[in-house]
Amino acid sequence: MNKAASSTPESEARQGQLERRAQILEKAAHLFCVKGYDSTSMSDIADAVGITKAGLYYFVEGKEHLLYLITDYGLDLLEETVVKPLESIQDPKEWLRQLIVKHVQMVMHRPREVTIILHERTGLTGEYRERILKRKKAYINLVRDRLVQLQKEGSARPVDATAATYFLLGSLNWVYQWYKDDGRLDEQDLVRNFTDLFSRGFLTEGL
Repeated sequence: MNKAASSTPESEARQGQLERRAQILEKAAHLFCVKGYDSTSMSDIADAVGITKAGLYYFVEGKEHLLYLITDYGLDLLEETVVKPLESIQDPKEWLRQLIVKHVQMVMHRPREVTIILHERTGLTGEYRERILKRKKAYINLVRDRLVQLQKEGSARPVDATAATYFLLGSLNWVYQWYKDDGRLDEQDLVRNFTDLFSRGFLTEGL
């Protein structure tokens, strides 16, 4: 039985809802970046999506919930495109090399609006803020643990591992602010420069 034949009205309706939800997140992220979070109303978002304000509230509880969903989606992308592919790499130096490669790729190829919202202060409060901070902290700790491992093996300089972690991730996350697609650096050049700069400063031998 082919996929089309096995579809049901319920599954098609569910797929339609998922597509609409993705559209809402995309449009809202764009508006938050263009107009600012505080200046964007739910009516603005509903108009951009092409649904009523009541229809918008079918998918989200409110503007802060929508901001949370966008940020959470950005962290899902981080896990899918960076964290999971690194799980099979045992050598800490190769893990670090691939971290830089995949993090740069993630920042450059995913929606710019999601990148901006994910890495700038979002204004989330309460439980939403705690959930996002917890997920971000898990990634920071993952990177820090590998840097500490390199230090214990004698492959890295005895600098503060926490400072080194924030230095690395901060540099990678900031790419969207200054990188130009039509500039003189292509993606491979960018990865090579980041790898060389960080490894020469942190490792006892380069990657």
